[in-house]
Amino acid sequence: MTQSSQQTQLDKIKADLLNGCQVDSVTAFNKGITRLAAIIKRLRERGWPVITDQNKGNGIANYSLPEGWQPDTKKPQ
Repeated sequence: MTQSSQQTQLDKIKADLLNGCQVDSVTAFNKGITRLAAIIKRLRERGWPVITDQNKGNGIANYSLPEGWQPDTKKPQ
């Protein structure tokens, strides 16, 4: 597999969020991602309105996007 065809960790999380999936550290870990909070921080710095819901029972944060939100295609993501 060439470098250009490899999907980055950031790309994997972006794809899940844009597909309407909630992402948490467990699902991210299953994709080989161990620093989900750092990826979410980078997305927020790029203008993504990531929503955080904290599960009171287990303390795991669930991340999602507002329904129907799409990135501005004129800005680099």
